[in-house]
Amino acid sequence: MSNSSNFTIHCEQRAGHWTSWVTADNETTAAGAVVLVGQTQEEAEANAQQWADRLSADPRLLRS
Repeated sequence: MSNSSNFTIHCEQRAGHWTSWVTADNETTAAGAVVLVGQTQEEAEANAQQWADRLSADPRLLRS
């Protein structure tokens, strides 16, 4: 897990690929209801980092 601003990136292996998601503050659900996929852990985490950066730039992307 890593932090981007007030977001935390989570990542785990699932059936031959990696999934990642971003949570905001102390939330337990994926920010913006988005789950990202990568062939490797690094790719999945990079995708999640890009999503966290987009959320930081435009918080309107978060679902209310």
